[in-house]
Amino acid sequence: MNLEPMRRVPESEIESEFERQICWGDDERHFYNPNRRKASVFSYFLRLEEVLDLVDRFSPGKRVADMACAQGNFGLLLAERGYEVTAVDINPEFLKYAKKKYTGGSFQTVQANLIEFRDPKGFDCILLGEIIEHVAFPEALLRAAFENLKPGGICIVTTPNGEDFGSTLPTFKQVENLETLIPRQFHWGDHLFLYSLGELFELFQKTGLKPIFSEKYHSFFVSQLKGIRYVLPLAFLKWCERFTRHWKKRGRDSANMLIVVGKKNVS
Repeated sequence: MNLEPMRRVPESEIESEFERQICWGDDERHFYNPNRRKASVFSYFLRLEEVLDLVDRFSPGKRVADMACAQGNFGLLLAERGYEVTAVDINPEFLKYAKKKYTGGSFQTVQANLIEFRDPKGFDCILLGEIIEHVAFPEALLRAAFENLKPGGICIVTTPNGEDFGSTLPTFKQVENLETLIPRQFHWGDHLFLYSLGELFELFQKTGLKPIFSEKYHSFFVSQLKGIRYVLPLAFLKWCERFTRHWKKRGRDSANMLIVVGKKNVS
């Protein structure tokens, strides 16, 4: 996939330490890193390309909400592809930085709490990328997504795989008291707990979203390739990742990421 270029913010425009470390710094480490074979960069673009492909494949229309948008890369790229994007985040510094990168298309920002935010027009597609693991009560988050979707609209969730062989965090059903986790919500670097694919399916169904697609991805067997990965063609690395993502390690999943797409049925 050839990704459209968004504006690369020069360091001279950085206005705060948060922007330098979390916004601009993350972009420079990942999105603008020229070494696409580096494991962390490979993983970043794998998720980005998977999500954009799923929007193209399943969204019934052009109106998209990028919830907890952070630097806005997903939303900005979708706007450049012709989607009408609303980027939502509770942190105004993320939104301010995202607007600096805007180059074209329909893109607006809204500062709001994701669980409280409602748009009267409704969306054809909602992205919840790497956010559900930061929320103490995920059912409320998915209910908000459901209520913001038009009939027939889709919600795309990405999150770390709680059944990955290397995972040390509990999964959703293993947490005894969710109330104690409320003070830690929404911190960008703190996962409260993870999910199995079955747990996500149950949460989707409880909130009225019918799972229509799921995948486990980012294979350990490719991420742990060391020196050889830097001489292999990038297309071959991607093929290897797809070929090995469903292999097991120590009897558990070797892929450490999940994607689920849920649909709001037409009533």
